[in-house]
Amino acid sequence: MKQKKSKFSLRALLFTAVLLIISSRLFAASLQLGADYLLRGVQTTERENTISGNSYYDQRIQAYLSTSLSKEVEATVRVQSITPWGLEGSTSPLTTIYPNANGNLWVQNAFIRLPNIWQKRIVLTVGRQPIQWGDGQILSDDERGFNAIRAQIKSPVKWLNFDLDAFTAKIKETLREKKDSDLNGALLGFDHDYVRWEIMGLWDNDKAPQNYELGAETIPVVVSQLNRVIYGVRAKANLKDAYLVGAYYMQSGKIKRGGGQPDITLDGSAYQIGLGGRQENKVIGRVGAFAEVTEGSGDQASTPNTDEAFRPTFSSRWSGLERMGQGRYFAATFSDATSPSDPFAPASSTNDGLPPGTSGIQSWRFGLEFNPWAPWVFTFDYYQYKALKNQSGPKDLGTEFDYGIAYQYSGLVTVKATSNDFIPGKAFDEATSQKANLSSIEIQVKF
Repeated sequence: MKQKKSKFSLRALLFTAVLLIISSRLFAASLQLGADYLLRGVQTTERENTISGNSYYDQRIQAYLSTSLSKEVEATVRVQSITPWGLEGSTSPLTTIYPNANGNLWVQNAFIRLPNIWQKRIVLTVGRQPIQWGDGQILSDDERGFNAIRAQIKSPVKWLNFDLDAFTAKIKETLREKKDSDLNGALLGFDHDYVRWEIMGLWDNDKAPQNYELGAETIPVVVSQLNRVIYGVRAKANLKDAYLVGAYYMQSGKIKRGGGQPDITLDGSAYQIGLGGRQENKVIGRVGAFAEVTEGSGDQASTPNTDEAFRPTFSSRWSGLERMGQGRYFAATFSDATSPSDPFAPASSTNDGLPPGTSGIQSWRFGLEFNPWAPWVFTFDYYQYKALKNQSGPKDLGTEFDYGIAYQYSGLVTVKATSNDFIPGKAFDEATSQKANLSSIEIQVKF
């Protein structure tokens, strides 16, 4: 039965693509076709000696068609396939944030864009589309797309350079059961000289029953509804060869418990401070240096009905099957990191990659970049991790050393290799923890 559905979806997708191509040939002012190909080989030694490491190839193909049907209407369709080599025929398919990660094609984006409303001051986008704010610390679709209606509005006053980005998205639809998941957001941006200021709000409402674990708890409870609100302010200054970025976020909301238990109040905050720059050197070419600290608050054990752990649901975490974040192996966000026990599953309060009873992550990064010859880039990054709260025991989560090489074979082909060593801190069980490593090599092709 599943096979028939897969064939039907593929046929429907091909039929839609053919219709778009035919219509674009007849009516479109322009047509763009292309694809992005990524093959990444990954090998890991996990930080827990009771868990075996992984060794696999992750293949990603993204093909897109973008057309201007007229000056007033644009359309885009992008499909994606994620294939872990050797696992695509497995009877136990991987569970990830993506609609499918076992070799089948799925629709990443399919949207209509109206760019010229109200003297080109309003851009309206309707359909499954990419949405990311800033560095993706509180909002990113991670290249899966959101089903959303989005309006991007420019200031009608020339001397006041502001813009508004607002959207409403349906994350999950449950017919008749009324257990939908909705996401709404609004961002007000203001540009002044070389500084970009942003004030934002994000409203996350999930009515589906789910397991939830407070940061100071070790046993999850079932909750019937989660309402999370995040407000924030972010500023980034771009100079000629340098940048300075800062952000501060606040969390509030409610979680409804079942069985007559009291509701959980959400609290907490997070911040980011970063700076960096690049400069030409006569001996070793172009050199870059970077420093950054990020911190998300942890949960206090003394407040059993309040969760102070800052946990943005839609933070940027994934690139295909690989975690992304602070550090190539640990991949920390404000609230979670790589989970050795379930490395491909979506991050949550019950799958956060942290020792039991700990919550909130502070990450320090110091990085160097060398570009001695035009096609070659060498990178080195050092990370220090610390838990903000722990029921008992140390808060040191560990350190990481990342080494990378990138070679730009042409404008369309890039080859990268990394070796990333993680040394667990005292917050992890010393009897089962060990030095971990993630090594990877990848090739990216755009055509």
